[in-house]
Amino acid sequence: MKFSFAKQRRGKLYGGYVLFFVLFCLLTYGVYWLFGYSLISTHDVLHQHVPIMIEYRKILLSWLHHLSAGPLQWSWHIGLGADAFQTFSYYIIGDPFAYLILLLNKAHLLTGFQLIGLVRMFFAGLSFTYFASHFSLKRWAIWLGAMVYLGSGFAIYASLFQPFFVNALILLPLLITAIEAVLQGRSAWGFGFVVYFSVVVNFYLAFMLALGGITYLILRWIELPHPLARQRWFNFGRMLCSGVLGLLATAWLTLPEIKALQSSPRFDVPFASGMHFYSLQYYLSLPNALLGNVNVDPFWLNTLSVNVLLLVVVWTFRHYRDYKLIVRLMVLTMVLSLLPMFAATLNGFTSPSNRWLFLMSLPMALMTGVFLQQLKTMTLNDWVPIFKWAAVILVLILISTQIIADSTSTVLPQLFFLMVYAGVFVVGIVRPQLLKPQVLSALVMANIFVAFNFENAAYDIHQFLPNGAARALISQPYGTATTAVATQPTWAEQNGTKISKYAPTFARTSNVSNYVTASAGITPNNFLLNGANTSSFYSIQNGAAIQFSRDLLNNQRQLNLPIQQFDDRGRVLNFLGVRNLYANSPLPSDTNMPHNYVPTFGETPDLNQSFYGANGDVQAYQTTDNFPLMYFQSRVISNQTYKQLDANEKETNLANVTAVGNTKNLKVTKLQPQSVVIPYKLYDADQNIISTTNIADTNKADTYTLYIPNAKQYQGMEIRALITNVHYTEPTLTDRINIDKLNSPGINGHLSSGSNQTAAHGGWDAFKRDVANGSPNQAWRISMTNGDITNSLSQMPETNLSEYEKTTAGVLNLGWVDQMPNGLSMQLGQVGRYSFDLQLVGIPMTTQYDKQVQRLQKNGLKELRLGHNEITGSVTTKQSGVLASSIPYSAGWHATVNGHTVKLIKTNRAFVGIKLTKPGKHQIKLTYRTPGLTAGIHFTTIVGGLISFLGIAQLGWHLFKRKKD
Repeated sequence: MKFSFAKQRRGKLYGGYVLFFVLFCLLTYGVYWLFGYSLISTHDVLHQHVPIMIEYRKILLSWLHHLSAGPLQWSWHIGLGADAFQTFSYYIIGDPFAYLILLLNKAHLLTGFQLIGLVRMFFAGLSFTYFASHFSLKRWAIWLGAMVYLGSGFAIYASLFQPFFVNALILLPLLITAIEAVLQGRSAWGFGFVVYFSVVVNFYLAFMLALGGITYLILRWIELPHPLARQRWFNFGRMLCSGVLGLLATAWLTLPEIKALQSSPRFDVPFASGMHFYSLQYYLSLPNALLGNVNVDPFWLNTLSVNVLLLVVVWTFRHYRDYKLIVRLMVLTMVLSLLPMFAATLNGFTSPSNRWLFLMSLPMALMTGVFLQQLKTMTLNDWVPIFKWAAVILVLILISTQIIADSTSTVLPQLFFLMVYAGVFVVGIVRPQLLKPQVLSALVMANIFVAFNFENAAYDIHQFLPNGAARALISQPYGTATTAVATQPTWAEQNGTKISKYAPTFARTSNVSNYVTASAGITPNNFLLNGANTSSFYSIQNGAAIQFSRDLLNNQRQLNLPIQQFDDRGRVLNFLGVRNLYANSPLPSDTNMPHNYVPTFGETPDLNQSFYGANGDVQAYQTTDNFPLMYFQSRVISNQTYKQLDANEKETNLANVTAVGNTKNLKVTKLQPQSVVIPYKLYDADQNIISTTNIADTNKADTYTLYIPNAKQYQGMEIRALITNVHYTEPTLTDRINIDKLNSPGINGHLSSGSNQTAAHGGWDAFKRDVANGSPNQAWRISMTNGDITNSLSQMPETNLSEYEKTTAGVLNLGWVDQMPNGLSMQLGQVGRYSFDLQLVGIPMTTQYDKQVQRLQKNGLKELRLGHNEITGSVTTKQSGVLASSIPYSAGWHATVNGHTVKLIKTNRAFVGIKLTKPGKHQIKLTYRTPGLTAGIHFTTIVGGLISFLGIAQLGWHLFKRKKD
């Protein structure tokens, strides 16, 4: 196909696109609004994108009103505290559409967020329309191609769950157009601008866009006449220079991001999640991708939603000579889709995500328009070979999805539309009116309507919040309880207890682990609360937070959620400065409430006052053992000693000592065990004594019992299960099927009480079930139960592309016991062979611990002030020690003591600290500057000056040539 830059009027083309886009929105998102739902889903959008937009708007407005102070660079509203610029740059800072939110007032922010999502989709389709107008296509074919582009699996999923990903669909057509312009000897400036915006909008997707652009350039270069001619290399040189300048101009954003990624846990994962091949489920899903679907699982395998795709692909291959570049792209795509190593490489050398397949949305949508336009020229002889090849592929689809995966609800509407397309096209040979643009448009739009609303459970309307609920859950995730905590006296204060004069002025909040605010069960980031929260859910996380979680074996740790509620471990929450905890009311029986958190507004949980919440009533709990944000600690241990402690001993010593890298001139403390090891015997379901070092579990329903001899001697403690050295051998698919057959009815042909199924039939069902579940995989789970409290340590499956990391150890908090029970139970969540070490530990909450905390509170930083990118305060010391904290360490922190610059140290291997070796009063000031931001801005300014100089010089040269001519 010829890519032409001939001048043309596009007014009618764009006007018609607007009408089609309105229809597209009515048939898709309009259904949600019709039933009173918003476009705010209960997971990423609720917990990431909306709060980020609201907070970023607040930061921008504050900056505009106080320009001399500079922008906020450190925020206490991001988990334990984090770099605001580095965190937000992944999502929003470079996104031009995000700034539209400044045009709206506070009352309409949620509506504005949804409208901005639609604006992105509009420009994605408009970008395709502009791109397609360079080919010999009629307007109606371009409009339908644009609808197909917007109806791709990637576009639909992104618009609903990752809205900023839609920007990639805007930039992709512009990138290819810019490359083509340079190849044809036109200006290279456009290419540089597209490179710049691709990177600043989202550096992650920019990597994929770059690979897509390079691939197109290579394949297109092969087709050029005289590819080695000097003019070709000259054009390539212009493109290279423009692209490099565009890339260098992004230094103001990319340099800080590179600094952030160096410590980000998302990039500290096994390549391709340790996989060499995908599961059988994935390979059986490949043929269905040719049918056309809106699915993005497994591994983000996505294509177009219109079910004419199979015919388009076969037709394109049949016309290879006319569309060599497209066919080569399709073949390359098929090859790259086969192995995880390819997906991982294209995903930035991390997890095996096939998000890069969005690049194929452009050529496939374009070829759909080409295919539909030429339908009137086709005869029955043209259709016969197409149907033959389509039938072969269709058989594979039927075998893989209908029989193996048993996905009838998805396949039937897809097959229906494929048959309708085929019928209309063939009958259209004798009745050409069926191939009119109006008929084809109606068919494509009906297909998109069904695909969007019925073909994928991922887009189930119940995953989206009603409009009113979205506002309540984001602004008040703990209901009105936070207002009560801030304004009302506690039950203890009402009964004469005075607040300690050493009580920390800064405190964080959290909630118990089973607190539920929405169907996802995760508390949103509390941007709109007055206090900081321990949990944060972002793709870019401070490596210090994950380091602390790893050291203490937090079983709730995830790469995007490094802290969460820290498994409700009381001493850790105290250390993190959590004063207020929130829980649902009435308190569920399986709530694992930390022992030293007591009802805030009542003598007992039953008498604790309840407050209104969007998802039910809420209770507040409070402690007086919360640590100050910064405090003087005279007792230290070396990092080497700290590493040798197990996770429970690290926790029990948080109030006792602080770990530092260099103990010179400091008082090193010799530690004594503060936890109690509880002996046990492990029995299987047949009452045989077994060992955890070799368990071949063939029945997930089996329960193992931990018998506690002399249980009565263990009183008043939190019970922990320390699980280490976990090795799990997953069964092969054959082994797993045999295991499932053992647990199926109809063994050996005998009838069972529930089914008259034969063993062969049971084996077949087991095969289908295991394949559909993605077996074999590395996922496993070890669960333990103490009364009503069940806790688990698990391995994320490889299909969890955002959170996968190898798990070999963890601590399970099994709750407080006044009296140790005689036994605990254990279950293994996946069949396979397990080997691990298990230790039961009791952690007493003694008066000695209370005294340790009170000592730290007394030594807390006085006159603490959290200013704009700074912390100030004072502390008086009588001996050498360290100023320890729960501020996540970052190279952006800089400190002065009494006006003199001092070197910061890491305390407990994760947090900001300062050595104080001389007694006396110390005025402390910590200042934060985003690492790399100043240097990046300076570099961008220099590059911007160079670009301006080159632009002026080129303009002058053209004016000189014109005057000379």
